[in-house]
Amino acid sequence: MLAPVPARRRRPALSCGQWNEAACGFEARGSHKENGMFDRSVRRKAWTMLCLAGLALSGGACSAQHKRPTTKAAATDAGADAFAGDWGFSTRCYKGHYVGITLTRDGDGYTGTWSDGTDIWGSDGSFRGAQKDGKLEVDACTTTEQRGGYARCPAYTPNTAYFVRSGERLVWYRREGEMVDEYLTLDRQPANQVPVTDSEEVCDE
Repeated sequence: MLAPVPARRRRPALSCGQWNEAACGFEARGSHKENGMFDRSVRRKAWTMLCLAGLALSGGACSAQHKRPTTKAAATDAGADAFAGDWGFSTRCYKGHYVGITLTRDGDGYTGTWSDGTDIWGSDGSFRGAQKDGKLEVDACTTTEQRGGYARCPAYTPNTAYFVRSGERLVWYRREGEMVDEYLTLDRQPANQVPVTDSEEVCDE
């Protein structure tokens, strides 16, 4: 008559700091308990593959445990300056549109970089400018060839745009001759983070 199988005790959930040790050290701790059904070398290869897979996934798993910085936290990190910091806009509608701007206070003026693209094309470049009457007036250049667009860096097209604050947001106005166009409204975002699209966004296409 076979002895009853003892109930398996549930192991506590592992933290990110424990994951690598658990994934890669399990074979060393537990292999002596195996009953010899599989060859040791086969087990070692299997655990090695599991370890590598666990390490590849651990980065995403660990990062998911940390909360993303909020808009308020990003604004605090930028200090009291109304324009300096990282700003972003994104939408998955209309073939996507993704914009990132970084503005830095440089003495009495500002310098910065920009990127602007869709799922099909994209361009980037630099800003330079100064604050005047509550607006940040900027010149712009691009690192890519543009027909009828901004000058190629390091040359700048003057008076191409200006930025104004609207509450916690930054509004980008573009100039084309005598015309002024409200282009985009951007939100503060953590440094070097790609703008995240809203998964619940409804597109009128």
